[in-house]
Amino acid sequence: MERHIPWDLLIAHLKKEADEEAEEALLIWRTQADNHILYNEIASLWEEIIKESAAYNPDTDYYWKQLEMRMEAMEKKRRTLSIPLRNIRIAMAAASVLLLVAISSSYFITKKYFQPAVSLQTYKALNGKSQMILPDGSVVWLNVGSTLTYETAFLKNRRIDLEGQALFEVERDEKHPFVVSTGDVTVEVLGTRFHVEAYPTDEEIRVALLEGRVEVSAFEQAFVMDPGEVVAFDRHSRSLSKIEGDVVFESFWADDSYTFDAKPLSYICRYLERWFNIDIELDPAIADSQVYTFTITDEPLETILQIMSRINPIQYSFEDDKRVFIKNVSPVKK
Repeated sequence: MERHIPWDLLIAHLKKEADEEAEEALLIWRTQADNHILYNEIASLWEEIIKESAAYNPDTDYYWKQLEMRMEAMEKKRRTLSIPLRNIRIAMAAASVLLLVAISSSYFITKKYFQPAVSLQTYKALNGKSQMILPDGSVVWLNVGSTLTYETAFLKNRRIDLEGQALFEVERDEKHPFVVSTGDVTVEVLGTRFHVEAYPTDEEIRVALLEGRVEVSAFEQAFVMDPGEVVAFDRHSRSLSKIEGDVVFESFWADDSYTFDAKPLSYICRYLERWFNIDIELDPAIADSQVYTFTITDEPLETILQIMSRINPIQYSFEDDKRVFIKNVSPVKK
């Protein structure tokens, strides 16, 4: 069944411009299926930002139009590819958070750091990975907790400041190179697909090139990368070097599904740590002695561990939301 979202009613309601008939129609929609979840997510965030920016009047019509276009694209993709409704709802919520944070960030930057010559736009993925399209048509996937900032006049200066993790698909423009800065490391490209991981607490900044050609530089060191290569910057030694790496593994989190084909437990645990942002303590005795073949999509971590325990006998336990222990369990003798 197609999921209809009455954007005109929703926007009018949140902007307090809806008449009695519109309010009644929206109320009916909210009581159907799980529409109230999406409504509550957007409405609560909208109210928070309105309170914070009471003295600021951004062009909210523009932002809502962008949100509506993204939601419609997600819904179309879901119908075409038969994506589960739960997936599309999560994506919609994540996109709404990303959009509203952008409005909020615009307010705070304008209020605190206003300079007539420079206007900045900041996006942060709060509750899940988020996809966004830059003004030049380039596509960016932001991982949860990651922040991206660029000038509003982006077409003239294609420079991005990144904190966290992102996958880029860059539109080619030889006159305007695309530059990603993480503070210590700069990545310059013309048109390509690459991944950058630059969390402030990590000891390394990593760049993985999937397609095209990029130049990575830091502290008077530079490497020109070819597809399939990974470059790492060590924050302590301030050294830049090419390292062994799996470029597909580096950027897997941006995909909707992933298939493990006869992979050892150590490999899978590294994947799950990145996917769920969690630490996994693995018994060394089974790290490379067991292999698994299965596909995951949007299952929670505990469900995945249950599946794995049926393939090979393992025992797992959660210490808290950030740590999991996995150890061997001898099969029951019959």
